[in-house]
Amino acid sequence: MTGPGGTRDGAVHNSSTAHGDHPIAANHIKNVIIRWVMHPNARWVPLLVACTGLVIAGSTWPDGPASQYTLWGALAVLSVGTAAARMLNRSPRGARVVGVLSLVSVLAAVGAWLAFQNVRTHGEIDVTGQVHTEGSQPLDDSAHRTLTLRLDADALKEPRNSLRLTLAIDDHDPAGPTCLPDTSATVSLLTSDVAAQTESLRPGGTADFALGARAGSVRIDLRLHTARGCRMDVRATRAVLHDG
Repeated sequence: MTGPGGTRDGAVHNSSTAHGDHPIAANHIKNVIIRWVMHPNARWVPLLVACTGLVIAGSTWPDGPASQYTLWGALAVLSVGTAAARMLNRSPRGARVVGVLSLVSVLAAVGAWLAFQNVRTHGEIDVTGQVHTEGSQPLDDSAHRTLTLRLDADALKEPRNSLRLTLAIDDHDPAGPTCLPDTSATVSLLTSDVAAQTESLRPGGTADFALGARAGSVRIDLRLHTARGCRMDVRATRAVLHDG
């Protein structure tokens, strides 16, 4: 005969899963983690993870300004520092401290790796030394005299969608009167699959061009505007690929 609890002989069966299994499993997992963290051989693991990340980063270091590695550097220092502190802490009563140090070290190492990969994928790349100049100098205000700046496929092997170009325009004869106040340059990006872009630059000025998703080469034509009788030298002082 079925009892009031819905079972034969009046026995009431409660669900062990609902009342006890989950807390017991969570406590078991916590104890396993604590034993692993406190194991003498495990104290090297966070430091090994942190140092491995540093070695890989050093062997695959991309180009670009040091400022874009600030986040990676801070997280790497945090990872190594907490890993070293965890390794030196051997107090049998410091399980909580050791666990926190291990967790912070590993999380910081993962964050440093992600920050480094973001720089590799989207960071700035200095290609100043790969800008090729075509045309004779010095330049004057003659309409038929132009200068062409090019970047070939080797310079563009890392995909970026923008180019930041800084130009120096100097007097050809430094001993004579300066023509800089009356001088400017018109630079025009002429690259396949990208709409033509034109900017006007003063000496030392910077132009930022959109290159599209995957430019195979870059061509920039330069036309100088200066006073009559002035002759100027033009050179690229900085060319940086970046994701705009």
